Amino acid sequence: MPPRFLPVARGFYVTSPFAARWGTFHWGQDFGRDGGSGGHPIYAAQGGRVTMAGPASGFGQWICIDHPTADGSGLTVYGHILPEVRVGERVEAGQRIGRINPDSNTNGGVAPHLHFEVHKAVWSPPGPDRLDPGPWLQGASWPGEAPPPPPAPAAPPRDIWRLIHEQVIGLLR
Repeated sequence: MPPRFLPVARGFYVTSPFAARWGTFHWGQDFGRDGGSGGHPIYAAQGGRVTMAGPASGFGQWICIDHPTADGSGLTVYGHILPEVRVGERVEAGQRIGRINPDSNTNGGVAPHLHFEVHKAVWSPPGPDRLDPGPWLQGASWPGEAPPPPPAPAAPPRDIWRLIHEQVIGLLR
């Protein structure tokens, strides 16, 4: 599987999950940190091509990245941010793509944060084509940190080795 990274650095945590809230449904996951999030960098969760970057209703500004199959598929959305990439640009997993907008007027007057969404294929309106980012990010690495090594293949059970040994001995007799 291609590498996948969290969209924020170590020290951030989920401040609002993909769930019902305030009488509606929150179709993404918000990330913040103690001491404030404004101005902190954000990172591409997977490699892909930037399809949107700039003003967006409800987000102040956003970035959308389309991820081809070779990069893991889907589309990710980064809202309430200041883009540092342009439409059409190729980005790699874990690459810095912008920073969190410090102006709380761009995100409904709440503390600055990153709003992160995952879509199955292309940008889609709220509904079943939007995925819960929590499970999608399971096992992702923190930006700037090496991904964990893949697990070593398990050794065959000892009984398998006994059977092989017996077969080899039988052939030699």
